[in-house]
Amino acid sequence: MQVPFRLALIADAHFHDPCGDFGGAGMVVDGRRLAFRPWSEMRAAGRAVNESAFALTAALDRAAAQGARQVVLAGDYSDEGQSENLSRLAVLLAKAEARHGFRIFCIPGNHDLYGIAGKHVAAPFVTRPGQARIVTSDPDLPGAILTGAMRRPGQAEGLAGLARFGLRRRPTDLHWESPFGTSDRWQDRAFTARASDGATAHRLIDASYLVEPEPGLWLLMIDANAYEPRPGITDPRRKRAFVDPSDAGWNAVLRVKPFLLHWIADVARRARDGGKLLLPVSHYPVLPPFAGEGDLEARLFGNTALARRQPLPEVGQALAQAGLRLHLGGHLHVRSIATATTPRGRITDVGLPSPVAFAPAFTMLEREADSLRLWPVPLGDLTLPAELRAFLAAEGAARPDALYGDSLALRFRERVATRRLPRALPPEVLAVLLRQTTADLPQIFGSDLALPLADLMAEVLMLREAGMLALPHVPPAHLAFYRRFAARPAVPAPGNRLEGWLSDLRQVLALALGRIDGEADGIVLQP
Repeated sequence: MQVPFRLALIADAHFHDPCGDFGGAGMVVDGRRLAFRPWSEMRAAGRAVNESAFALTAALDRAAAQGARQVVLAGDYSDEGQSENLSRLAVLLAKAEARHGFRIFCIPGNHDLYGIAGKHVAAPFVTRPGQARIVTSDPDLPGAILTGAMRRPGQAEGLAGLARFGLRRRPTDLHWESPFGTSDRWQDRAFTARASDGATAHRLIDASYLVEPEPGLWLLMIDANAYEPRPGITDPRRKRAFVDPSDAGWNAVLRVKPFLLHWIADVARRARDGGKLLLPVSHYPVLPPFAGEGDLEARLFGNTALARRQPLPEVGQALAQAGLRLHLGGHLHVRSIATATTPRGRITDVGLPSPVAFAPAFTMLEREADSLRLWPVPLGDLTLPAELRAFLAAEGAARPDALYGDSLALRFRERVATRRLPRALPPEVLAVLLRQTTADLPQIFGSDLALPLADLMAEVLMLREAGMLALPHVPPAHLAFYRRFAARPAVPAPGNRLEGWLSDLRQVLALALGRIDGEADGIVLQP
């Protein structure tokens, strides 16, 4: 018998509590000392650190209002794994469970812990408008405020603080296991990770688990953090003892944790035989998020994080062979659905949006008859709290009273103009782009609409990375123009770097609009 349910998926919350004690660092706002990051750093950052505690709290409240009985945190639940943020996150999640009556399950991402011994974290916090000091756990960083609150813990310590949120068994669980059996003790969930030289090896914890929180629902929470030992470094406490999993993701899992594939295959078989609904979740994508683009990301923008973090085809093939047909994850801060057909069957990878990136949202999932329905819950209509608005005004931020989504849209545009475009194009080409409009290139655009090319670039990426969530932030006249542009045939531009680049951008736009049109009636998947 199929059991109806609703479940919320929150990826990349990057929780930072400005009320935390970070060595006494911070700025007094409305009578309270708050540890905020400088606006000069955050105005074009990839995540809204200062707003993260507010955004996660709102997401948990809205998940309850949507009827969620379970909430899944799909990694990067903390900003940089600072011990102060992790301890305060545990308190916030426990209060949310008590208030709303749902269960919370988490799996770590690359920001939440590090290897065996952890690592130092350093970040600037504002002390007064326009001034900041570095706060760190690193005693070798001169002139900084030193505090253990900034240290990112190793696996055992970092997992222990959030153990009650699925990482260890609760009495109410109908079933719980790890790849190593039914014991939930960390020492019973260890494996040997080997370097490429075959000789250097370290004992690490794998935090994966399978839990049945209610009859018929199996949450397969996969720890895809693969800390790959570096050859020749025998002391796991050294800074460079491991290859950081941030870019490697599932590509490294195939090398470092092959035992996970055997366990996943066994779980998938038992789920089918037992009539369980299996929902596999990890932090990292298992398929490239934007189907049909090929190498367009690298051609357009170079060696970006998105380009570096593409999973290899072998990942999807291996998981399909293990029996998975669906996977949900985050890491890239984009909303996407990708499907691959392999010799072992089709597999669909759902990319989850982030509450702290454009466009801010989380995902709801509901069983409907023999299918699953997914829909986003936007957070862009939120009004920032008074102390945050006061801080932004003091720091000289543009439109400090803007709604949360509008604020992140402004920052997205700033990031495109100041970081992504300069990295994508040579200075001489960029200089031309920044002073031209679409009306200056009728052979490419076929229109006299004078839309600045920098604005076009930002809005195309908004549509690509946020899908339907971007539509409120793209003027209707622009959207109509983009549809006409996307429908035009590609125009060869031999020898013209800018026109060739814009032709590639047209292909990205056409694919993005196609995905948006496909979402018009909602997203329904076969589990």
